[in-house]
Amino acid sequence: MLAVRALFAGLAAVLRAPLLILAATVAMLAATIPFGLLLGSQLQSELAVRQPVSQGSDEIDPEWWLEFREHADGLAATFTPAILGFAAPLDNLSSLLDGTRRPMILLVPFVVSMLIWALLWGAALHAFAHGSGSGSWRSAVRTFVPFTMISLAAAAVVLVLYVTVHPVLFGPIAARLQDAAATEQGAFMGRVLLYVIFGGLLIAVSLLADYARVSMVVAPARSAGHAIVLSWRFLTRHPGRVAVLYLATGSLFVMLMIFYGTLEVVGGSQVGGWRGIAIAQAYIVARLVIRLTFGASEVWLYRALAPGAASQPS
Repeated sequence: MLAVRALFAGLAAVLRAPLLILAATVAMLAATIPFGLLLGSQLQSELAVRQPVSQGSDEIDPEWWLEFREHADGLAATFTPAILGFAAPLDNLSSLLDGTRRPMILLVPFVVSMLIWALLWGAALHAFAHGSGSGSWRSAVRTFVPFTMISLAAAAVVLVLYVTVHPVLFGPIAARLQDAAATEQGAFMGRVLLYVIFGGLLIAVSLLADYARVSMVVAPARSAGHAIVLSWRFLTRHPGRVAVLYLATGSLFVMLMIFYGTLEVVGGSQVGGWRGIAIAQAYIVARLVIRLTFGASEVWLYRALAPGAASQPS
């Protein structure tokens, strides 16, 4: 029950901090808008030399899009049907588990987003642990470099997993499971099992980085390396409660995905245009709230269980 209490306490802390939600939204926009404008200018250049077609303003010319995708490279190569509506989060999830190669240009917005969130997490976690105030942004400056190092270390480990473990799981092991399966359903379940295994490794790396950041604010840790050590000790001492909290908080994201997908499928063309844009933006804000809830609930749980942390979480 402690993990469930942490979830509700974390969600309440986020909802009591609308400025943090606003800051997260602004951070997300700051990390994406410049690249969106760049892509938009490329699309405008392509459309400027194309003959008009007899379609409504809310329709897409599939022939032009197919022709554009055939010679698009760099950032323009990301302009695919998978960016539309509910297809976007599904495509991201599929790429994460399948290890789909993305254009190298996407490293730039990834690094920008990582740096922005390294600063934002410093303020957010301090506010969740000690209350909001001017000290939150001083903490953000103090923890910016350690948080960046933690993120880089986590990214390096994830890269190693994709280079080593992923090819083994979805190469020879997947082939053996498929050969041993008596039915298509059995082969499918075997692949699902491999997804669960690899996804579990990614989650473990994410949790190690999460609680390392928390320990920088709550303990506090002396350095990024010390924070990772403290995080490892915390995870190995309380694996059950950490797992329950992760699953409980993750269920919020699953419910959000189900609601978003159902709304788009049931609504059909009625959620296109400005309605579709409004729904998509609401989904993004809700996803940010859940992301902050992850951090707030982890702070609560760490303070409740970690030696040397505050005995009574606020």
